[in-house]
Amino acid sequence: MFFLLLFATLASVSLSAESSGDPMAGTPYGDKLKVTYERVAMRDGVELAVRIIRPDVEGRFPAVMIYYPYRFLKKGPLDYDDEPWPFQPMLYLAGQGYAIVQYDTRGTGNSGGSTRDMYNQDEQRDGYEMVEWIAARPWSNEKVGMMGISYGGVVQWQVAKQAPPHLKAIIVRSGNDDNYTEFIYPGGVLRPFVMWRYAPQMTAMNFAPPDPELTGEKWSEIWEEHLQNNRPWGYGYVKHMLDGPYWRGQSVAPGYDRVKCAVFVMGGWADWYPTALLRAFSKLKVPKRALVGPWGHWWPEVHNTVPGPRIDGRLEYLKWFDYWLKGIDNGVMDEPPVTLFKRQYKEPSARMYLEEPGFWQSEMDWPVPRTRYTPMYFHQGGRLSRERPAGSESGSDRYEYDPAAGITSGIHAGGSINPWGMPVDQRLDEAHSLVYASEPLEEDLEVTGNPTAVLHVSSTADVAYFRVKLIDVAPDGTAKLVRYGGLNATHRNSHSRPEPLETGAVHELKFDLKAMAYVFAKGHRIQVAVTGADMPNAWPTPERASITLHRDGERPSHLVLPVVPVQNPKLAEPGLKRLPNADPDDLSQPKEYSITRDLVNDTTTLRLHVDRGTFLIDSRYTVSSKNPARATVKAKAVYTVDRPESEIQVTANELTTSNETSFRYVADVEVTVNGARHFNKSWSITVPRQLN
Repeated sequence: MFFLLLFATLASVSLSAESSGDPMAGTPYGDKLKVTYERVAMRDGVELAVRIIRPDVEGRFPAVMIYYPYRFLKKGPLDYDDEPWPFQPMLYLAGQGYAIVQYDTRGTGNSGGSTRDMYNQDEQRDGYEMVEWIAARPWSNEKVGMMGISYGGVVQWQVAKQAPPHLKAIIVRSGNDDNYTEFIYPGGVLRPFVMWRYAPQMTAMNFAPPDPELTGEKWSEIWEEHLQNNRPWGYGYVKHMLDGPYWRGQSVAPGYDRVKCAVFVMGGWADWYPTALLRAFSKLKVPKRALVGPWGHWWPEVHNTVPGPRIDGRLEYLKWFDYWLKGIDNGVMDEPPVTLFKRQYKEPSARMYLEEPGFWQSEMDWPVPRTRYTPMYFHQGGRLSRERPAGSESGSDRYEYDPAAGITSGIHAGGSINPWGMPVDQRLDEAHSLVYASEPLEEDLEVTGNPTAVLHVSSTADVAYFRVKLIDVAPDGTAKLVRYGGLNATHRNSHSRPEPLETGAVHELKFDLKAMAYVFAKGHRIQVAVTGADMPNAWPTPERASITLHRDGERPSHLVLPVVPVQNPKLAEPGLKRLPNADPDDLSQPKEYSITRDLVNDTTTLRLHVDRGTFLIDSRYTVSSKNPARATVKAKAVYTVDRPESEIQVTANELTTSNETSFRYVADVEVTVNGARHFNKSWSITVPRQLN
């Protein structure tokens, strides 16, 4: 394999505690770091824009690689507080004696090439080649790690499954293991957030110009290549509605055995992917560690991370990489491999808590070995108990499917309006649900693991979605959503070959809820709600339906709870360094986040308006209770690049609609320079509904 180093610029900078805050104070190399900006050619000649930060001394250092499509790469003096927050821990590691290698994915930001799909195969192969390029540098000790959050978490799985020889350890923060089931099509239905926020956001960003300070005279050539050859990622989301090679190519699941390096997974219960991370942990056959806190979509040490308690994650990253990349025997592999924050009740709030009640506990594995899987059966009168229905007992309950159900659920993980978008009191949704509740608990009950729903159902429609919610009901009646899961019943046997429901026949459905670690308090009730929609999180199925849930002796619908007894003997408390809670004044707020009901047309609309200066998103998502097949997302994203000589604005208008027979996606991109049109292009695709 041959690589061409096309050009590099060099700067030597001081990074003082005064300019960057306490994180760099006392680090061995924090007062002098070398920064180079390079363009590295891949196998096909595409040049990636790379920034390298390393100690400005002679020697060979381990390296940590990270890459994103989010235009994070920039030129200028190093300052911890001015770094994009996903990069901040990298600067700390540089100060501790690591070479940090950051780059823009091909077709985005300052890199050459084009991007037509997220996580495309060329992008993945670039990751492999960059690991080996780093290992061959004269300043490298030939041991390479990776680290990243969100997109930067997922790409680690994609590189690790290729097993580059010099990749020794990774830290995956909030990265899914399956891009079909965990991000775009959870439960086999389209996630509306993807179309109202993520797809238009990425369209606007991927058609924005590079930075001339990083690209030099090739600036216009690189931008032109992006304009002519990039494609909105939403096109691929809609084109591939069923699981298959497209999605398997983006995912590490189910082939976890391809990963050969040591793996540290880190998640947050208020974040996107604790379920995926813990599932991957349970499947991996390599040295591994798992840490799940209460947090949303941030590193746990970032100043505005909520919910608290915040911890100094940098100490955990350093321990991991020091052991695997420097060979320092610091005892990290002698610690219990699983650390969990176990949540407790607090009244629900649309904004993430500054601090969530709960406690840290170490465990020896996931699933927790002492788990007692405990069925909770549905009974007449909305009763939930451990008692299985008698063999002679008969009974069923029925609800009418309303695609507007679920408005109290919030948006999964805050849906990029975090810290907002959290679930609120669930009682408002009870009218559209079947609800079963236990008697008040006689003692605290810990549930840690993945609850499993087992439903025996019949439907008047051949396509139906089922949402199951696990709820903590306080003595005053407040209903707090704890965990949830959903399934398009036509995907009950396969996400690639859906099968219609036989109308009137009874079908058994079995699916997991999201992973959890939660203690239901004495005197509280455990409640399970079953309904046919989750409006903010699941695109509605097309047919009006009457759903019957059977709960008799032969067909005992129930939820299996992974009940965990008190730890005995108790393991030592995790040695995590706590940080102060976030300042509420530092938390962002959308201009609008609302759900409204049109009583004339019987429609429900979620409206989202976020303005963060250089980036704006304005979206409307509407479902119809009269005709569930007809749902619409209208989204507008605007990305602005201010230059001394010009203002460049990229506007992406995207429309995603469904009717009785098809889905349609339309994207239009317009680029203006100082108000004059510079570029305009449109894409569209219509695909038939496939039992969804």
